[in-house]
Amino acid sequence: MSLRHLKRTIMGMDVHGKNPTSEVGSYFRNNMWHWRALATYVCGIDRRLTDKCEHWQSNDGAGLNAKDSAALATRLQAEIDSGRTANYVRVWASQQEMMPDEPCWLCEGTGTRKPAPERGDGDLATGTICNGCDGKGYIRPYATMCPISVENVQRFTNFLRDCGGFEIW
Repeated sequence: MSLRHLKRTIMGMDVHGKNPTSEVGSYFRNNMWHWRALATYVCGIDRRLTDKCEHWQSNDGAGLNAKDSAALATRLQAEIDSGRTANYVRVWASQQEMMPDEPCWLCEGTGTRKPAPERGDGDLATGTICNGCDGKGYIRPYATMCPISVENVQRFTNFLRDCGGFEIW
């Protein structure tokens, strides 16, 4: 596994409660893949609340105050309880499954990489099998790496309920 891939795997969003009332409300973390899907879902639930946090997909300290966090927790819990979150998860997974593969960005679809430090079209005589696509020349789209689950939405909802406002770092 390359260092670049490893960094993408372990990097994440750290969400800190401003005035937590429990341990659950003090800290929430998702890796980048899970956070992107979760934030996308959450922002679609109630724009009136979520637009108050300008940067959901960035770790620059943006967030919501205690009142808006609690209100968002109430809205998310209603979505979970009604089954709409589970339906969204099923649709999301189905859409991901139906996405066609894309040409590999590392070898530009050839399946072979040029010798280091270059990248791009492979030279079949001197190149090596692309480690980005295992020599296939295609990869799954980025969006297919962003899973969402009812359990993760519930964990975030529980955090919101007890965080006293939050900041995304």
